[in-house]
Amino acid sequence: MTGVTFSPNLTQVRVLKSTESDWQKCLNNLPYDFYHLPGYLELEAERYHATAEAIVIKNGAEVFFLPYLIRDCDLISNFSLASRDRICDIISPYGYPGMLVSAAGQNPRFIKQCLQAISAHWQSRNICSAFLRLHPILNSYLDRPLDNLPDFDNAIDANMGLQHRGDVVVCDLTSDLEEIRKQIRSSHRTKINKLTRLGFVAKMVPIDRYLDLFIDIYRETMDRVNANKSYYFTKDYFERFCQVLGDGVQICVVEIDGKIIAASLITEFSGIVQYHLGGTRTEFLPYSPTTIVFDYVIKWAKHRNNHYFNLGGGLSGDRDSLYHFKAGFSDQTKSFVTLETIAFENLLHPELPRQNK
Repeated sequence: MTGVTFSPNLTQVRVLKSTESDWQKCLNNLPYDFYHLPGYLELEAERYHATAEAIVIKNGAEVFFLPYLIRDCDLISNFSLASRDRICDIISPYGYPGMLVSAAGQNPRFIKQCLQAISAHWQSRNICSAFLRLHPILNSYLDRPLDNLPDFDNAIDANMGLQHRGDVVVCDLTSDLEEIRKQIRSSHRTKINKLTRLGFVAKMVPIDRYLDLFIDIYRETMDRVNANKSYYFTKDYFERFCQVLGDGVQICVVEIDGKIIAASLITEFSGIVQYHLGGTRTEFLPYSPTTIVFDYVIKWAKHRNNHYFNLGGGLSGDRDSLYHFKAGFSDQTKSFVTLETIAFENLLHPELPRQNK
């Protein structure tokens, strides 16, 4: 572990590599999702030709943990300044990682302090920009400061801010199951009943026996929708993904007459269940089997004493047809927020002196 103090007001600030055991030790003391696992960051780092890191800041009971991927800009674009040190950018792994903050640290003062320290550290390392997706549930405490303290994001740093990108649909599993099911749109309930009568059955199945089938259905779906290449994952990626998540990932399938016609990866960490990736055989698309998947997962997750089922949102955070479909299962939403930095002037214009902040 490399310890570096960025601010005299913070007692301990460190940068962790994903290979260090202290990464997982830190997670063990905080509620976390699979996006924060060192193995997942390593997997995503390979995909993006990046390096996995995390910054940990501690001030007594106040703890802040932020994982990210750091990339060399020369490897991803034509942007290069040969006369200067290497210039990098920072991104999130796929999904909603965000920052983990202990209960004691979930206050504007500590979070501002951490983000200011991080911004200064990134500038010292020639980080020209950062785009980080926050977790809609684990970072939901930011909804209050963003709404009630409008200067919260503006006061972080001149180069850093929080942006609301949309909403995700969330089912609160702590409610009574009857109350949860009352929120399901009547047209969805009709569809669920029809699929059940026709013999469609949703169930969880073993990863080792059904992963290849899931991959085949998922790829068929990506081909059908002309998905961006970033949504295509290799077989090796999926195998390692399941290995990293272990018992925290399940495959949910929809079956009729002994034929699997839809499959989804469902994750489960810290009481949070999520629909990660999924697909449907083209010939069965008119039946909308995802409807029965969501209904089944709600009951399955509730039975396992989870707290939330995150159905996700629309494409790029929009309230599109996909969002409308998901909103038919719950009337509750969480904010999808990004943490962003602009390109620092002294990196874009090397003739300017470096600013000391």
